[in-house]
Amino acid sequence: MLVEHRGLNRVPFKQRWALLKIKKFRHVAIVVRDLDRMVSFYTQTLGFLVKRRFAIGNEDFRRGIGLPDAEAIVTHLIIPNSDVEIELLQFKETKNLLSSSPANTQGYRHFALVVDDLKESWRELKEKGISFLSEPIAVKEPKEVAGFQFVYFLDPEGNIVELNELPKGA
Repeated sequence: MLVEHRGLNRVPFKQRWALLKIKKFRHVAIVVRDLDRMVSFYTQTLGFLVKRRFAIGNEDFRRGIGLPDAEAIVTHLIIPNSDVEIELLQFKETKNLLSSSPANTQGYRHFALVVDDLKESWRELKEKGISFLSEPIAVKEPKEVAGFQFVYFLDPEGNIVELNELPKGA
């Protein structure tokens, strides 16, 4: 497998880095403008639970994220019966580079949540005023993902969230 990245192009991937022994996926971080509004949306609309909330701005934090004057309020949210978290950060100062971008724009695009009944979840969220990019889609092909269902919507700050219903046995 060849990967092009910052002058390392044409060097086989496995010769540059050894495989890590990843234990599990932990969190997705989203920098927000209005932390209280976003926590309310994710807890009251999508059913997440607040795991922890704290303020941070110490030297280790600043050095670790590469911003010498950074201060933030952080809330970690979890899905009941899961250990995957969403980390919402509201910085004292942020760069406002938000723009509405389509799903094929390079970089972070969305995260996906699995539900038992996609159409019912879609109806419930529509009743709560959530705007979707389409109606639920049932994938017919390619055969590797046939039966998979999905739909995209935007959270209150414009981040794309995907709902999935997995085929039986997936």
